Amino acid sequence: MSSKILTCHQARWAEFLSEFHFSITYFPGRLATLPDALSHRDDVYPERGEYFISKNPMNYQKTIKEDEIQASKFFAVKVEAFSNLNQSIQKSLWQDSQYRSILQDLGKGKSVQDYSLDSSSQLLLFKDWVVVPNDPTIQLSVLQKRHDSPLAGHPGQENTLKLVKRDFH
Repeated sequence: MSSKILTCHQARWAEFLSEFHFSITYFPGRLATLPDALSHRDDVYPERGEYFISKNPMNYQKTIKEDEIQASKFFAVKVEAFSNLNQSIQKSLWQDSQYRSILQDLGKGKSVQDYSLDSSSQLLLFKDWVVVPNDPTIQLSVLQKRHDSPLAGHPGQENTLKLVKRDFH
């Protein structure tokens, strides 16, 4: 560098680059044969042709229609790993005296405030949330299933707790 006074930014770069042995050679544009990776601009594309369509991100066509996206929100994904968890919850609820009496009353057709049985899984629900018994192994299993699910993508502590609270009581 020929300048005698360097700015702080230039001084940092000068110190960093002093560790390398390189030379910078200038070639005017008329002497440059092919553009290299540093001089190639990604934002400049040919005006026509398939290359322009495939390379310009603004020209990508939508492959999924909006109504298909909206419709997919209403479909549930069933994962086989949850069926074992459902069976464990059912067995453990019958062993818990508090929930056993509620299950017996609901089985007889009696109404229990805020409780119901899910028609497909036969799980005990409290205001539409699946009741999880006070069993540490089942509670840990619920947490693991929600955290490790490919659909959740390892969401972290807070979001895992939100996922659990969304479906379980």
